[in-house]
Amino acid sequence: MSATIVRAALAVIDARERNDVCFAIEGERITALAPFDELRRRFPDAALRTHGDGVALVPGFINGHSHAYQILLRGIGDDLPFARWRDEALYRIIPDLSPDDVHRTFVTAFREMLANGITTAAEFFYLNGAGNAHAEAVIHAARTTGIRLVLARCWMDAPHAPAAFRESPETAAERTRALMAAYPEENICVAPHSVHGASSEMIRAAAEFARAANCRMHIHVAEASYEVKQTLAQHNLTPLRLLESLGAVNDRLVAIHAIYVDEAEKEMLAHAGASVIHNPVTNQYLGDGICDVTGLLELGVPVGLGTDANVNGSVLDEMRAAAYLQKLERKDAGAFDAGSAFRLGTSLGARALGVDAGEFRAGAFADYAVIDLNRLSAPASPLVNAVVYRAPAAAVRETYVGGKLIAASGANS
Repeated sequence: MSATIVRAALAVIDARERNDVCFAIEGERITALAPFDELRRRFPDAALRTHGDGVALVPGFINGHSHAYQILLRGIGDDLPFARWRDEALYRIIPDLSPDDVHRTFVTAFREMLANGITTAAEFFYLNGAGNAHAEAVIHAARTTGIRLVLARCWMDAPHAPAAFRESPETAAERTRALMAAYPEENICVAPHSVHGASSEMIRAAAEFARAANCRMHIHVAEASYEVKQTLAQHNLTPLRLLESLGAVNDRLVAIHAIYVDEAEKEMLAHAGASVIHNPVTNQYLGDGICDVTGLLELGVPVGLGTDANVNGSVLDEMRAAAYLQKLERKDAGAFDAGSAFRLGTSLGARALGVDAGEFRAGAFADYAVIDLNRLSAPASPLVNAVVYRAPAAAVRETYVGGKLIAASGANS
């Protein structure tokens, strides 16, 4: 296997800037980080790739929760209350998409993400009511563009949902099993929609499927205050406690949103080894609320970031929003720093998804982005602060996935 040595004048390692960073890539993964002379001795025949002055390398950004087809809703559902946004935008447009429509839409969305430095996208995908053809279109769109995909295949049986989204628990399990068998190299996991979008029987079945298949289980939980009120009225339990009663709170759980959770529930997530994906831009766009990211991190819960409704397909925007919201919620500018926000969009996001990415270390996928320092508006600022607080998406000059150049600045400059 031929190797490539990558040498960068400046890079971000564990949310801190470092000079003269060198690493070797074999296949898709980083196999060593060491001084340049040492790597040259170890890999004498390796090709050399140099990123010199004027740029910095950052780990590829991790998009922990996406509904990529919602790029089609941009400008249509703006400023609508959630119920109207769902019924008049989401439910009006998305159920009618054909597999070809899905492929074209996702190629566009994934290319936008890649241009913005996103190298891994966890796609929470609803259109499974007619079978696996739509999900297969997502997989092929990821292969077309080169993005690293986590396909969180939605299970949904709520009567109020469009038929294009609904399946029985048995059918969802059968189709998910078939999709995994057909695409064994893909990262496919289960995703019961929510406690209001999937029945208790479906959630219990999905949790058992995840255990048997040894995969993650993504689920929207405690996103909005109305959800908590409805669940208390129907089950006399909060959404997270309902999931616990169904055997779904464990180290496979990826809780999407987790805004309306109390202190005991945060401790429950930590004790179970569960993860959370925070979606700060969408939470503001839909008026949902603010997740207590600071409190979750203090308890050791891995928290990542997601673009969710894809108001903008940028984890840079999500990092910035996450930091600002924590400062605002705690009324303290020092409550959440740039390095913490950066980790949410890189190493912690990868940990939440169970993906070997989001950092420069031996064994991780060689996924990274090249930041144009000339596009940062504060050259005297620490690099991570400049990236989190001031970098436009156009600052991403190049994006590499598995060590290969996938997107270059012509797409976003």
